[in-house]
Amino acid sequence: MTEQQSVSSNASARVDEKILVRVATAADAAPLSRAAATFFLDTFGDANRREDMEAYLASAFSQARQHEELVDADNRIWLAVAGNGDIAGYAHVRRSTTPTGASISRSHAVEIARIYAGQQWQGRGLGAALMEQCVATAREWGGHVLWLGVWERNSRAIAFYEKHGFQVVGEQPFLLGTDLQRDLVMARRLTNAG
Repeated sequence: MTEQQSVSSNASARVDEKILVRVATAADAAPLSRAAATFFLDTFGDANRREDMEAYLASAFSQARQHEELVDADNRIWLAVAGNGDIAGYAHVRRSTTPTGASISRSHAVEIARIYAGQQWQGRGLGAALMEQCVATAREWGGHVLWLGVWERNSRAIAFYEKHGFQVVGEQPFLLGTDLQRDLVMARRLTNAG
């Protein structure tokens, strides 16, 4: 089976007539690298030192790093692709990880490592469509809890996650370049177990 065939029946979904949500493949590494760096910089660039942003972007969003994550079976990356072929947003889900500052069972935990939409697509349902795919992936993988880390100063994202059933359950450090920041750990139960 190909990666595309092995996902749920919701593998491709239309957000509106201009966006297609699909599972990313290794061939998407270069455009994902560019889009992910752009989304991160647009979201956090003004609130952080330039040298810290440059260091983090080079490490976290290199094409090689994206390729590694795309071919790792414990990761699934959903792309929201605009009609012109540009990446409008994406979500990165990974299993078998747990936060450092919250008590979540590793055996049934699934993490939303990243979820971003381009600025022109925010407020148009793209985030909700990507979140739906994250939840579906976590359930497919047998996850009992879906969790994520979010910068304590990102009030818009915190409100979005709360709207989708997440609650603050702890905190963990996040290193952006040389700047040690604090992320809130938020979680959402997917089952009554664990």
